[in-house]
Amino acid sequence: MSNKKVQFNSNEEKLRNQVSGFVVDLRQKADKEMKQDSKIIKNKLDKTKKQLAKKERKLEREISCKANQELKHLQKNVKPNLLKINKNPKKPKFNWSVNYHFFKDNSLWSKFLDEQTRLFNVASKLNIKPVKERMAADKRVREAETKVIWYRSILSFVVVLILIILPLKLLSYFDIFDVNKLEAQILSRSQSAFSNLLAATDAAGKMDFKAADSDFQNAGNDFVSAQQKLNSISDSILFLAALSDNPKLKLAAESKKFLSAGAIASSLGSNLVLATDSLFSGNKENFSASLDKFVYYGELAVEDSKNLRKELKKINPKNLPDEYQEKFISLAKQASSLSDNLENFVSAGTKLKEILGATKDKRYLLVFQNNSELRASGGFLGSYALVDIRDGKIRNLEVPGGGSYDTEGGMNVRVAAPEPLWLVNPLWHFWDANWWPNWPTTAKNLMWFYEKSNGPTVDGVISVTPTVVEKLLEITGPIDLTKEYGLTIDSGNFWEIVQKVVEQKNLASTSPEALVGIPATSTVIESTLPLKQNLDVNSANKPKKIIGDLMAKIMEVLPNKLNKDNLVNILAVFEESMAEKQVLFYFNDPVLQAEVAKHNWAGEIKDTNRDYLMVVNTNIAGQKSDREMTEKIEHLSEVSSDGSIIDTVKITRTHTGIKNEPLTGVRNVDWLRVYVPQGSQLLEVDGFRKPDEEYFDKKPEPSWEENKLVKIENEAVIDAASGTKIYSENNKTVFANWVMVDPGESVVITLKYRLAFNFLDSAPSDDWLTKLNKFLNPDEASLIPYSLMVQKQPGAKPSELYSRLSLPLNWPVFWSYPENLSGLNGWEINDNLNSDKYWSILIKK
Repeated sequence: MSNKKVQFNSNEEKLRNQVSGFVVDLRQKADKEMKQDSKIIKNKLDKTKKQLAKKERKLEREISCKANQELKHLQKNVKPNLLKINKNPKKPKFNWSVNYHFFKDNSLWSKFLDEQTRLFNVASKLNIKPVKERMAADKRVREAETKVIWYRSILSFVVVLILIILPLKLLSYFDIFDVNKLEAQILSRSQSAFSNLLAATDAAGKMDFKAADSDFQNAGNDFVSAQQKLNSISDSILFLAALSDNPKLKLAAESKKFLSAGAIASSLGSNLVLATDSLFSGNKENFSASLDKFVYYGELAVEDSKNLRKELKKINPKNLPDEYQEKFISLAKQASSLSDNLENFVSAGTKLKEILGATKDKRYLLVFQNNSELRASGGFLGSYALVDIRDGKIRNLEVPGGGSYDTEGGMNVRVAAPEPLWLVNPLWHFWDANWWPNWPTTAKNLMWFYEKSNGPTVDGVISVTPTVVEKLLEITGPIDLTKEYGLTIDSGNFWEIVQKVVEQKNLASTSPEALVGIPATSTVIESTLPLKQNLDVNSANKPKKIIGDLMAKIMEVLPNKLNKDNLVNILAVFEESMAEKQVLFYFNDPVLQAEVAKHNWAGEIKDTNRDYLMVVNTNIAGQKSDREMTEKIEHLSEVSSDGSIIDTVKITRTHTGIKNEPLTGVRNVDWLRVYVPQGSQLLEVDGFRKPDEEYFDKKPEPSWEENKLVKIENEAVIDAASGTKIYSENNKTVFANWVMVDPGESVVITLKYRLAFNFLDSAPSDDWLTKLNKFLNPDEASLIPYSLMVQKQPGAKPSELYSRLSLPLNWPVFWSYPENLSGLNGWEINDNLNSDKYWSILIKK
């Protein structure tokens, strides 16, 4: 410890002793004088009371006559506690007793003094000696109390001097903060800890727990080092440092708060590592136990992340250097995001236990929807698998080599297909049952068809597109199928090779040159998984065998790649895939279904009471041409001064393929459905084109069953001019018609319609925008909410999206979400529809 600091400590101790002695002496003197005054006053009061008691009757007789003249005046001006009158008016009785403590904090005190003075004068005129002595005693009491109050004021002032003024003088006099030393010993450590904390939170937010742990630990070490220096400085001095104009002193003032955050951050990093170690380095034979440990440490990490967020809120960003203020705000946001994401991640881990059969065997229908041939819920359902899971392990894997067509022989009912499917077949089958974009509706329909085709009951349906497989192959690396096919499949050649193997029969007659180097094989693949492909039945026609082979190989390799180093990549694949609806989940268990719906993994058409749009393409007899299709969606909303809204939607579909190219170089034949707000009125339509009627020569037979939802579609209102169907589905109005695009061409479809609601209509009382409006402006009644939700079609490639909202000139935007939403008299948005999108504003009319 430096001499300067020793001197300061010595002087500080002396000063404190001196001040303490002064305060004690002052308090003792005040108490002594108060006791003396009180004793004198008490003796005189007792003596006066005795004299008054002896002369009371005599006084009453002497003053009765003269007092009657003053009685009326006293009744009007003196409070009842100063004067009591007997019921007998002939014998008025004065009560001169005064309750000083009742009046000393009361606004009546001054009025009482005035009245007492007047009464004293009356008593003097009446020559009542005891009364004058009594009032003189009261005066003595008041003087003593005033003196006590003065002493108390002096004492309060001294305390203020000690706590505030004196330390400031000492801080200046002794120069306790040697800024250069402080910067070297504390600030540099605090800044380093801050930087590490920022990096750690960012890494943890991205689920990169390995990097996060290292950064968290480094931050903790820096904080501990800084703490050793800070412990020598009292909290009161740090508090005063915050009042300084020196930015380095202000940062030091926040250092101990950073210490607390650092300790929590270190614990957070440790728990994250323990959680991931439990999952990846635990007992692989006991999946349930490993998952339990993951959830345990994960919940501890969630609690740490919440505490970290609270501690960071205690830090005043204004006390940080300018170059750190913006970073700190970013850190606080990241900590908040980390807390939410981590909680969701651990919550999903808890539910994962049930999904993967930790407590009960599960059986799922896994469907492969080929989005190169788009269908409403993702793509043509050419292949599927039946998966039995127990305690996280696959106990049975059935992938029929004939794909979905293997279900045809077991179908025991005949069902009429939706009318557009009559283009290929009026009889509805399992492979065409994924008709609706609302995944829960489609999943239930798939289970129904599967059971009617002699399939077992399942606990849920999971959908995967080739897009997901391509991304997984980037993680697993190439899959060696040389023994069975003479091929190695990776993310770059996956689609082309698999499609050619699957479509060998068709390509042999149309494009035989495309099959060069593509072998046909019925060799059973060697796999550690319990794979069944039903190869003994119709072994000559198993075009989808390669799907099962490839799936088995990926499932063998992927668990070995599931480690801490690859966790971020694997999570990124699934997060992106689920946002794009390339992976969809449906569970019969309502608790599990609610969980996936909460995370937006359920592929639901969402309810909204404002503007809405969803464009759904269904490829019917257009082969794999959707792989070469691009789409631009333009949504224009025009609001009139009376509040009426007219929307115009322009959809530009472009075929980038080359004519006659195998699988993709054919006409894209599309049943286009546009989902808009319920009750919308179609005004204009252009660009639709239907296939020739001769292709619809086959019709369902009257005896066939008809699905209720399909019946609604078949009985839809038809626009006479364009042939566009108009019906309701999932609380939306649907406009549906045909679009055909040849390779190298583009088609523009235009729909103009009036919304059923008025812009000026107030939102329902439970609408969150209304609640936000009331919160932001409790006194403003003229703020009007408006929003647009655009949902992405499951399985589709991201479309280019443009939206423009046009408002009257005198309707300024008061609030918007997101914050950067901008545009002249409304908004103008250019975005990529890679997930569901949402925009909202509040208008001040």
